[in-house]
Amino acid sequence: MADNRFLIVNTLLREIAEELDISPSKYKEAVERYTSVGNWLEDGEYPAVVATPVIYPQGSFRLGTVVKPLRGGVEVEYDIDLVCNLPVRAGDTSARQVKHSVGDRLKEHGTYKKLLTKEGRRCWTLLYAEDDGIGFHLDVLPCIPNPHQLIGTEHGLKAVSLTDRNDDGAVYGWGATNPAGYADWFFGRQRPVFTQVAALRKTELQRQHSHIFASVDDVPDQLVRTPLQRAIQILKRHRDVRFSGDDLEGDKPISMIITTLAATCYEQETDVFSTLATFLDRVQRYADTGVIKCIDEQWYIPNPVNPDENFADRWNETGSRKPDAFFKWLHWVQEDIDELLNAATPLELSDRLQKAFGASAGSRVANKYSGAMPGAHQQPQSLFGRVTRGFLRFDVGHRQAPQWHISSTKYSASVQARYTRRGFRPTPFVSNSSPLPKGVDLRFEANTNVPKPYKMHWQVVNTGVEAARAGQLRGDFYESNKSGKQRTESTKFPGMHWVECFVVKNGVCVARSGEFVVNIE
Repeated sequence: MADNRFLIVNTLLREIAEELDISPSKYKEAVERYTSVGNWLEDGEYPAVVATPVIYPQGSFRLGTVVKPLRGGVEVEYDIDLVCNLPVRAGDTSARQVKHSVGDRLKEHGTYKKLLTKEGRRCWTLLYAEDDGIGFHLDVLPCIPNPHQLIGTEHGLKAVSLTDRNDDGAVYGWGATNPAGYADWFFGRQRPVFTQVAALRKTELQRQHSHIFASVDDVPDQLVRTPLQRAIQILKRHRDVRFSGDDLEGDKPISMIITTLAATCYEQETDVFSTLATFLDRVQRYADTGVIKCIDEQWYIPNPVNPDENFADRWNETGSRKPDAFFKWLHWVQEDIDELLNAATPLELSDRLQKAFGASAGSRVANKYSGAMPGAHQQPQSLFGRVTRGFLRFDVGHRQAPQWHISSTKYSASVQARYTRRGFRPTPFVSNSSPLPKGVDLRFEANTNVPKPYKMHWQVVNTGVEAARAGQLRGDFYESNKSGKQRTESTKFPGMHWVECFVVKNGVCVARSGEFVVNIE
């Protein structure tokens, strides 16, 4: 019965996310509108511009995590973000000039001039009226290229400088951002699962919306949703509902923190509940996992494509209640999902769905269910306690404890890997991916933002009956080779194995990568 309840809760979560998502028809309408705006902006003339402006969507619409926003408990217009990147050098223009040249171009269009609202701090906003109960507002972000701002980082060439007007509107300055690089990072975190689900999901969408898509090839990638994207949609809506009217409403976690932490914690789970369980476990154990850092009572959640940007900077303001609100909310998420698990009647299910996700979405999903719920005549339980015990798989007796003091710092480390079969080119693979065959060569490479000098040490751990019988269980540490960042291994024994990189500076471990899991068939 517990497994049956798990399946039903997972289905409920998926159905809630589908209710929150933008419909294919609304998506098509949004694309048509921002494409028209983009074409108009591309054809404009701007001072000092040396090439055609580059226009692209950013934010939740681009990431596939868009949800129907709530305001005062009522669903309101979708928020769509559009970048207008003018190819001009910062020394040849000013933030004020860039901001107003884009605004002036929008005002040259008869329709857009009427849709424009008051100038915002960073954006120009077009407010489209409702035609089916829900409208759009389109935020246009003027910016210029700034590829040197993040030099040396993987996504640095896509960095831009945005215009930033102060509160009284008298002073304009530049700010740093990298929405295109962030999108690349985000999709990289879920690419293996996206590849698995895309074909089936596109077929389903084409069948359900054949009046919009003539063939499967017409269904855009942007409408395919992975468990990671569904989990983020659920988390964002749950946040909006549970903080509505609460004393901590002004301190609720921002979407960038939710999205970044969820993507960082994602381990290619193939269902929504397991994705949420991993997120809750790793974030609540932040001192061990390092997904959030707290050093000398200063919180740090880095932008993955700009480590100098701290998404948690406002957590560190004097008297801030944002950390308290965040961890209280994590408890609410777990509590509310467990309440779905233990609902005994359709009325209980409806009440609990509406409490967690709002009256509209909650009631629409609840109306699909009737009769006795799986929670009837069963002792209440928590799915999270049962699922998260799976993380104990790393707790094996032959794994040596680190020989250095582990210090919580702002630094980080990560591991990338490639495998090579005889006669083939090296192939990248991610942690905990599909099993590899025996006899494959492995090369691991560590990346870190720790300043030199430092030493890198690798821990290699294997498991399984075959390795144990051969007396080949490993769990010790190795100093990296002369290149400083690489480790080579080969696949020999079946089972789950892992490597982890430790960055040691002045005898203290200041960064560790976390386990990179290699499955061998």
